[in-house]
Amino acid sequence: MSQTHTVKSTTKNHVPHSGELFIGSEWVEPAGTGMADVVSPTDASHICTLPLPGIEDARVAVEAADRAFDGWNRLALSERREHIGRLCKALDSRSLDMERVWAMETGIPVQTGAAFTAAAQASWGDTLALTASMSLNEVRDTPLGKVEVRHEGIGPSVAILTYNGPLVEMGMVVIPALLAGNPCIVKLPPENRMLGYLFADAAAEAELPSGLLSILAGEADVSRYLVAHPDVAAVHFTGGTEIGAEIMKVCSDRMARVTLELGGKSAAIIAPDANLEDVVPVLAGGLTMMSGQMCIAMSRILVARALHDELVERLVSFFSDVKIGDPLDPETVWGPLASKRARERAEGYISRAVDEGAQVACGGTRPPEFPEGHFLTPTLLTNVKNDMEVAQEEVFGPVFSVIPFDSIDEAVDLANASKYGLAGSIFTQDEALALDVARRVRSGAFAINGTFPCLTAPFGGMKQSGFGREGGIEGLLELTNIKSIALPVN
Repeated sequence: MSQTHTVKSTTKNHVPHSGELFIGSEWVEPAGTGMADVVSPTDASHICTLPLPGIEDARVAVEAADRAFDGWNRLALSERREHIGRLCKALDSRSLDMERVWAMETGIPVQTGAAFTAAAQASWGDTLALTASMSLNEVRDTPLGKVEVRHEGIGPSVAILTYNGPLVEMGMVVIPALLAGNPCIVKLPPENRMLGYLFADAAAEAELPSGLLSILAGEADVSRYLVAHPDVAAVHFTGGTEIGAEIMKVCSDRMARVTLELGGKSAAIIAPDANLEDVVPVLAGGLTMMSGQMCIAMSRILVARALHDELVERLVSFFSDVKIGDPLDPETVWGPLASKRARERAEGYISRAVDEGAQVACGGTRPPEFPEGHFLTPTLLTNVKNDMEVAQEEVFGPVFSVIPFDSIDEAVDLANASKYGLAGSIFTQDEALALDVARRVRSGAFAINGTFPCLTAPFGGMKQSGFGREGGIEGLLELTNIKSIALPVN
């Protein structure tokens, strides 16, 4: 028998309105009787049981969004900002609870959760600030007369989010969608059931207009229903490339707007002049966040051959000292993976990489002190070739490959030799080199002497990492239709 989680949260303490669902900006009774258990990935203890949203609940959410669209879309941007400002304020006030609940149900340490909560707050704060002085409409003088150019909402929108970044995506996807004039149905994954209730509690406090926002942490059947619904005008999806491609096909039949933030196999380039003493804490620190469960993780480490051995030695030392443990412990850096399936998937990639000739420099083991949890130690692979499966496919777990190069041109070629194009980075003391490489690597985001893109800037991928942008003004405009009105001649 697994032990009860020592910091186990009860439904009463951490899940408001736990017997209801948040649909159309209000708490309602579920349409069905299905229930879902929330189980700790840390020790397999039972945390709580919550209603399971079904297709009938999704239908009601779409109908509510459809009814809300016309009135919400006709509001001035300044009026929409007032409503969404209240939502952001309510979310801000729940930051500590959200970090704690996120750790409990996904295993992401509160230390990491705090950093991503701050990034989310910066994202929606920046969006509110940018929209304070902007207009979505303008009158232009053209050679053929005056024309009003308007950015209007698209219609009922669905945002299908992933468990490793729901807070950030609230700031980069959902809030811009609402500001753009679109009622929104947020489809959270099963791993975020409790967190969804905190989002909903914030929305209820903000007293959003009827029908504007629904939050459903359902299974795949709910996602499929929402994506295929004829009244859903726009779909945002964050997740795997294969599912993203299927969503495109379904939405193409009715020409629904689609934005996709998909997989990545991002490369960090360690230039010959890099100071490894400075590089390793930043690089490895980025890799340890979320135990490698990030689409932007620099899972391919391309290093100048002369620095290869020293880099491996330093990374092994860093990973060996990482504190693994209870994600609710503020000192914990490395928590469990979100599910048993995620761990087994990572282990499969490690095994096949070794079969192909890779060597395990460290990690790839289940720490014995956590027999019931989904833990896997940070895994560093050497003797990896860029065409191996582990260097080409997204693991979405703690598996990182070191690949040497002999020239910067070769490094750029290796970075680009991937079906993905989400993010990338370079570590160098040469600013001109850094900017040149940043412009040559085919990715939607890039960092210099860091591992994270700027989350208050437009973000999205190239190639099979998706298309469309989230975040920034560009992310908001992505979710609008442009209408031009020829004005009468006086």
